[in-house]
Amino acid sequence: MDLMGLCSKCGKPGAMYTCHLCGSLVCSNCYDIEHGICCSCNVGKK
Repeated sequence: MDLMGLCSKCGKPGAMYTCHLCGSLVCSNCYDIEHGICCSCNVGKK
Protein backbone atom coordinates (compact mmCIF):
# COMPACT_ATOMS: atom_id res chain seq x y z
CA MET A 1 0.00 0.00 0.00
CA ASP A 2 1.41 3.39 -1.02
CA LEU A 3 0.96 6.28 1.37
CA MET A 4 1.45 9.03 -1.17
CA GLY A 5 -0.75 11.96 -1.99
CA LEU A 6 -0.66 15.27 -3.78
CA CYS A 7 2.16 17.65 -2.97
CA SER A 8 0.85 20.61 -0.97
CA LYS A 9 3.40 22.92 -2.63
CA CYS A 10 3.33 22.04 -6.37
CA GLY A 11 0.15 19.92 -6.54
CA LYS A 12 1.78 16.97 -8.31
CA PRO A 13 1.12 13.37 -7.21
CA GLY A 14 3.82 11.46 -5.40
CA ALA A 15 4.10 13.38 -2.14
CA MET A 16 5.76 11.14 0.41
CA TYR A 17 7.65 13.48 2.73
CA THR A 18 6.35 15.48 5.69
CA CYS A 19 8.02 18.76 6.56
CA HIS A 20 9.32 18.73 10.14
CA LEU A 21 8.50 22.44 10.60
CA CYS A 22 5.07 23.02 9.03
CA GLY A 23 3.80 19.45 8.59
CA SER A 24 3.10 19.81 4.85
CA LEU A 25 3.01 16.65 2.73
CA VAL A 26 5.39 17.28 -0.18
CA CYS A 27 7.10 15.51 -3.11
CA SER A 28 10.83 14.93 -3.45
CA ASN A 29 11.19 18.05 -5.64
CA CYS A 30 9.74 20.26 -2.89
CA TYR A 31 11.59 18.64 0.03
CA ASP A 32 15.11 19.24 1.34
CA ILE A 33 16.15 15.82 2.63
CA GLU A 34 19.28 17.19 4.32
CA HIS A 35 17.27 19.56 6.52
CA GLY A 36 14.00 17.59 6.64
CA ILE A 37 11.92 20.56 5.60
CA CYS A 38 9.89 21.69 2.57
CA CYS A 39 10.98 24.29 0.03
CA SER A 40 8.81 26.99 1.65
CA CYS A 41 10.36 26.49 5.10
CA ASN A 42 13.81 26.23 3.52
CA VAL A 43 13.71 29.80 2.15
CA GLY A 44 16.55 31.68 3.79
CA LYS A 45 18.22 28.56 5.19
CA LYS A 46 20.66 28.17 2.28
